[in-house]
Amino acid sequence: MTEQPSSAGPLIGPLPERWGRMDQMSRTLLVEIGLILLEAGLITENRTTLEPDWTGGLIIGSRRGSLAVDLEFGRTVTAGPGMASPHLFGYTLANIAPAEAAIRYRLTGPVFSLIDENPFERARAEAEQWLAGLPAGRGLMIAGALDVLPGADTSEVSKNFTLLYA
Repeated sequence: MTEQPSSAGPLIGPLPERWGRMDQMSRTLLVEIGLILLEAGLITENRTTLEPDWTGGLIIGSRRGSLAVDLEFGRTVTAGPGMASPHLFGYTLANIAPAEAAIRYRLTGPVFSLIDENPFERARAEAEQWLAGLPAGRGLMIAGALDVLPGADTSEVSKNFTLLYA
């Protein structure tokens, strides 16, 4: 068995206790949001959350939401209801991944996912509407698209994110 690292460095600092059971969508989102905030200078190796005077939100668009983990959870149920995986069940909602990122980086603004055929464009438009209510110079929204497409052996990840300031 491979030992998990205790830290992902400046991206997310100490790994959340749930890291080992998180679905791929949540793990991907934690790393991607960390990269965006690090590149913008909003987090550092020594400070892995937004400063208290910042308000940040996160809108994630998706074509398929949590389908990959939904299917995996469904496979555990086929052996009977007593075999349904409680670890997977917690990630069968598309809003769980952005919630994990919001908790990790202290994003206190609007945080949710939406399902759309044009996920990036829809998430960006939604984030732009929320910007008006955030403090000028200290408010931000991260908008993006994230899909984890189930595969036979591995999943394919599709992602695209942008950072918008109030």
